[in-house]
Amino acid sequence: MRLGAGEKGSRAWAKREQILAGAQRVFLRDGFAAASTDAIAAEARVSKRTLYSYYPGKEELFADVLRRLTIENPQTQLLAGVEEMEPGDLGELRGALVGLATKVVSTMMDPDYLALLRTIIADTHRFPQLGEIYRSTVPERGFRVFLGLMERVRERGIVDIPDAEAATRLFFGPIVTYALLDGLFKPGELPQPPAPEKIEHIVDMYMKAIA
Repeated sequence: MRLGAGEKGSRAWAKREQILAGAQRVFLRDGFAAASTDAIAAEARVSKRTLYSYYPGKEELFADVLRRLTIENPQTQLLAGVEEMEPGDLGELRGALVGLATKVVSTMMDPDYLALLRTIIADTHRFPQLGEIYRSTVPERGFRVFLGLMERVRERGIVDIPDAEAATRLFFGPIVTYALLDGLFKPGELPQPPAPEKIEHIVDMYMKAIA
């Protein structure tokens, strides 16, 4: 029986998810440097030939694992709709930023994400490309999307900011401190994300700075 295009696509997606799930477990267990393609293929229950047909190297696989945990995580849908956001006033913008900040905190305080960050820090001295993989896969993409939002609301006169890039850094900065101080640097404890009211306070202070 021949498969239709949709079924082929569905099977390819399922196989890719299977590989990514196995690779994530191996990277979390062994780190990047010690993770072997043999171990990844075995954990994912695929042949090395199948693994290489989807991913030519560990770097590409690691980048997709990062994407799966962050930008493309179906549970958080981190950047869903941000590129299309067109807030009509400060109230709408505040609501959008509270929702986005909540998603960012949830993503950055995820234990698996923090564990992969520790792997990157531990192995970057031997594999300098890891830093570039992380930067281009997660923060640069999120930064670019949020920068676009800031430029749109500035052009419509909703906010008064002379520098959209600085405004973007100002938004993410306080959130990152929670991920670092209450997550990344406490490896023996469960991450402690800020309470919802803390997130609202951060956004309110941010709104005062840009309004």
